[in-house]
Amino acid sequence: MNTEKLANRLMDLQQMLLDFSDIDRQIYMPDNDHHTDRRENNTEHSYNLAMAAWYLCQHFPSINADKAIRYALAHDLVELHAGDVQAIGRTKEQETNKVAKEAQAAKQLQTEWPDFKSMHESIENYEEQSDPEAIFVKALDKLMPMMLNLLSEGKTWKIYDFKTQPVLDNKDEKTKNSKEIYEIWQVFRKTILAHPELFNTQKLEK
Repeated sequence: MNTEKLANRLMDLQQMLLDFSDIDRQIYMPDNDHHTDRRENNTEHSYNLAMAAWYLCQHFPSINADKAIRYALAHDLVELHAGDVQAIGRTKEQETNKVAKEAQAAKQLQTEWPDFKSMHESIENYEEQSDPEAIFVKALDKLMPMMLNLLSEGKTWKIYDFKTQPVLDNKDEKTKNSKEIYEIWQVFRKTILAHPELFNTQKLEK
């Protein structure tokens, strides 16, 4: 690829990343002086996941940091075409539809980015959970919104009227395949159980 074409593709990539940042997740950010009632976007989530994986890999040397960071950065790119859906409380039908939409989205990305093969390899390996790094990052991914909820005093859980047990059950199930992440989850699990005020019976209106 000549330099002019490479520059044009770099602009295309920038546009894709801008589009990615426009996708709001279902998780609310903690309120502060600059942001109130704002949801996390996909760029923030992917970057934060990559940083968390990078940090933890120092403590788990069996996990390849380069692979883990790539998985974290690429893991939600299919949502450019599939969108984001709530993780807790999905029905089997909703889960089936999500998987089908994301598979189609991955194919669309391959069509749009035939010159970014390593990105597609990361997406595919992550979806197939083909190595310890993919398993590690997928489990860690389930901790990220939980930490935002702790920092925001349960804001998302209150807005969606989530109850304690479904949240615990979801995280138990989604982290169990990674020994490293599951052990960290147990610490957060105790924190959640010790603070019932993170959930309430009066749903906040949004």
